[in-house]
Amino acid sequence: MKRIILLFLVCTSVSFTQTVLTDEQQNAFNSISADEILRNVSFLASDSLKGRAAGSDENMIASMFIARQFYSYGLTPVFPDPRTSKLSKNLLTEKLDVTNSFVYDEYFQKFNIKKSSLSEKNYFSIYESEDGIEKTINYKFGVDFLVHYFGAKNIKITAPVVFVGFGITDGPDGYDDFKNVDVKNKVVVIADSYPGEDDPASVFNKKRNSAYLNTRAKGEAAHEKGAAAVLVISSPLKTDPPMTIKYQKLMRSFERVLYQLPEVERESMPVLYISKAAAIDLFEGSGIDLKEKISLINEKYVPQSLPLPDKKVTIEINFDEELIQTQNVAGYLEGTDPEMKDELIVIGAHFDHVGFGEYGARNREDKGQIYNGADDNASGTSGIIELAEAFSKAKPKRSILFIAFNGEENGLLGSRYYTNIESIKPLEKTVAMINLDMIGRNDPKQIWVGGPFYGKDVKAIVEEANKSIGFELFYNVGLLNFASDQGPFLRKEIPAIFFFAGLHDDYHRPTDDVDKLDTKKIENVTKLAYLSALSVVDQKIYPKYEPLKMEEKTNLVKESLERQHKYSDNEEETE
Repeated sequence: MKRIILLFLVCTSVSFTQTVLTDEQQNAFNSISADEILRNVSFLASDSLKGRAAGSDENMIASMFIARQFYSYGLTPVFPDPRTSKLSKNLLTEKLDVTNSFVYDEYFQKFNIKKSSLSEKNYFSIYESEDGIEKTINYKFGVDFLVHYFGAKNIKITAPVVFVGFGITDGPDGYDDFKNVDVKNKVVVIADSYPGEDDPASVFNKKRNSAYLNTRAKGEAAHEKGAAAVLVISSPLKTDPPMTIKYQKLMRSFERVLYQLPEVERESMPVLYISKAAAIDLFEGSGIDLKEKISLINEKYVPQSLPLPDKKVTIEINFDEELIQTQNVAGYLEGTDPEMKDELIVIGAHFDHVGFGEYGARNREDKGQIYNGADDNASGTSGIIELAEAFSKAKPKRSILFIAFNGEENGLLGSRYYTNIESIKPLEKTVAMINLDMIGRNDPKQIWVGGPFYGKDVKAIVEEANKSIGFELFYNVGLLNFASDQGPFLRKEIPAIFFFAGLHDDYHRPTDDVDKLDTKKIENVTKLAYLSALSVVDQKIYPKYEPLKMEEKTNLVKESLERQHKYSDNEEETE
């Protein structure tokens, strides 16, 4: 084996000193093996684990498998209770049986996932009072109104109604439907169009802002203004099909299952799409001619917002809920330096996948088949198991927490639980995070790196480490910086490195199987992660969280894309 020379970062300006790996570190580096990776990934992505969906028995078996590996490499369980410790001294010989999971408990960070879906018990009614006469009209869910609400908690609202035209806040020439009207704690009514939509010469058409039609953006704007809910109506100047036909494609989104952490409520506001008949009832008797108001806006580009007198609506939304118990798997390796060991880096990868495709499936027709998730993300999980072994052979100066995250496919829930609710140490003690997700496919010489948008130091660290590995590094994963488990750490301003080999046709399909993996590439990405982590755990200084300016981000992506095209062209020439 060749001797690895690693250039350690010694200050935050780009300055390095040359250091040769010790014999222990070289042995640790060499221990990262494609053969071991194949054994581990073959188990994790086997049909017997049925896609490792969070909360399933098979997901628990995968958790126990990972915990057993952490135990075998001497990682300390991070949730022991000395009064009731059940950790088996014969953990390596324990049979992987879900009924025996208690012996692994001390490696488990347990948390709950709240699974919510809209029930059939949703109600909408219009209430009006005129000359002492009270009148209430009730409407049928799925026929007269549809619900778009991701708050995933039962709510009931009774509030006055305000018409706000097209619900646009930032239109051309200062156009703002909310400018002269108070919508706080009111239900606002908006038309799902924009001024002059049918006029090619209108200033709105010239600007071509998609937000003018995007009801979700309009709803968010109303939410920011303090509105309680939004009612979306069709413009009376347009001939639209019935609501259930018009929004047929969106209905799947409205009805989808939501997964959340019970401790972290999602900010959301209900948006109801109501039928033409309901809209007519809403404006009837209000003294407001809806068609006239919309026509005035179209002609003069002047907002016509105003409250609907003597009108209130009641909205009640209910969810069917289920609490799913699940767990992250964490093992701690204490550093050897008396001062530095109080700080740590987190090395993570998610191990869950989408089970039988109940959620996350790219093709609905494939639901019911096993989604083995070999690349996504048995590959990254096998990588952190190898890293746990490597660092156990050559102890770092700074401490490391190895954590296999769960619930990533449900919305980064495991990493969000860790960063928002229960970190092992205070987050200010975490100096960096390294995440491995989908590292086993595509060109064996290419790897994408996320994180440099939020710190030049991490880019320098990876590039220096890569001199011993030889990947072609690309940085065009800007949109993916928050799409995997490094995201919650970045949001806490912790520098992060994200290794990612790219998407492929088998992503979130039943065909993401072990036989399509390049285990040698997984080995090399893991070795790159080892050398990158070594630069952090063995140096007193550590990377800064320092977001790039937009121009710097643009230049980084542009340079990366140019190299990618050049690389692809060169590859084609050599074929």
